[in-house]
Amino acid sequence: MVSQRFILRSVATAALLAVLAACGGGNDPVVVTAPVTPVTPTPAQQFATDYSASVAALGTTAGLSSGAILDTIDDGFLDAGYTKPAMRAQLAQELAARATNPELVFPGVTLSNVAISACDANGLCTLTATVTNADADSTSTTFTTRVKLSASKYRLYGDQTQAPTV
Repeated sequence: MVSQRFILRSVATAALLAVLAACGGGNDPVVVTAPVTPVTPTPAQQFATDYSASVAALGTTAGLSSGAILDTIDDGFLDAGYTKPAMRAQLAQELAARATNPELVFPGVTLSNVAISACDANGLCTLTATVTNADADSTSTTFTTRVKLSASKYRLYGDQTQAPTV
């Protein structure tokens, strides 16, 4: 059975040859380049992409109901008294509020300069990143928290020690 990749390469090569033939019989050199190999993102890059995309999606009803943001949070997450189930409940409340007042907006942040370091044997690491909130103005700050690597994927883990603040 002929693979789809082979067929696509054959079609692309034939198209290239047709274009070259249509250009005439000039003496211009033909330059052949190697195919570009896609770059697989590191787990840290993938976390930054997934987190930023899921936070950006929270600005929409579909994003609030998709649960994508919850996939960036470990089941054992605990930070300042917040747990993953508490975050899920908070998102449900946000969705209900949005249904009654569509003008409500969820603050959007993005991560950049993501660095994950100091990983221990349990896959617990320190994440340091720049968090940018570009609502009415653009505000950036350094953000540090704990993440957990599990099944080749980082998820927010929290500090595991803080009680809720009043």
